[in-house]
Amino acid sequence: MNILTKLRIPTLLGLAIILGGLGTGVYLVLQNQYLAVRATPETQPKNITVSNIEDTSAVISWQTDTAVPGFVTIGQKSDNEQTILDDRDQNVPQLYFMHLVTVRNLSPATAYQYRIVSGKNKAEVAQFQTAAASLTENGFKPIVGSVLESGRPLKEGMAYLAISGALVQAGLIKDFGNFIIPIAKMRETNLQGVFQPSKQTTAKLSIVSGAGSATMVFNLTDDGKPLPSIKIGEQLDLTASIANASSSKSSDLDKFDLNNDRFINASDYGIVVKNLGKNPKEKRADLNSDGVVDKKDLDLMSQKISEQK
Repeated sequence: MNILTKLRIPTLLGLAIILGGLGTGVYLVLQNQYLAVRATPETQPKNITVSNIEDTSAVISWQTDTAVPGFVTIGQKSDNEQTILDDRDQNVPQLYFMHLVTVRNLSPATAYQYRIVSGKNKAEVAQFQTAAASLTENGFKPIVGSVLESGRPLKEGMAYLAISGALVQAGLIKDFGNFIIPIAKMRETNLQGVFQPSKQTTAKLSIVSGAGSATMVFNLTDDGKPLPSIKIGEQLDLTASIANASSSKSSDLDKFDLNNDRFINASDYGIVVKNLGKNPKEKRADLNSDGVVDKKDLDLMSQKISEQK
């Protein structure tokens, strides 16, 4: 064996060791980066809103970029007198992107301190004041509607209602993309009396979710009929005539409007879901009349909902 052969073998072995070491090093760096991201999720609460303020209750809502558990601590003298979980939680906080906490049993016309605890993040202490005591209601029924995302009901979000002269009202988007916003006890911005809207009062609905946002401007009515469905990304103005909001043909309504509210929306999709299988209680849920309510019917309803403007 000559000297070149003796030198070549160690050199090749050394290169293999070096390349192997580099590969291991890159793997460890990527692994550490992955673990670092997983260990520090974005839990900072944003879009914090105190709404639905009445004399003995209020709603605190916020959004996070990562699904995390959240709750609120609150009190008069300090923020840690009481802990309130998300409205959807039973005993243990669950993971959500959109968070809503209803605080009850408060005292009228009283200032409260509160703090949002979102995952491992503790927000700064903030304050709000409850409204003056009142037994009055304005007689208006809740605002009911539904939200779509890519043709299907939005899974999680918040609906906020703003009216000039009144405090903001909010409702959680749930149950097949539906939301309900109570306005019968909606307060004036001065926290004194109950706001008294008229039938043509202009209101603005704002949808907030991890999938995006949407807005709808409309005139209030007292008939309790649901608003037309709104899609994420839309900016609708229905003040000209809410009656023209649905462009569905009569034949479409006859087939797809399963709850007979004159709109084809997530509520109808929910009826199909509830009747999945053979021998459905609601026969009309079998949209293709093949004797069974299944994915084909869900797809038909989704397609028809996506066509609504």
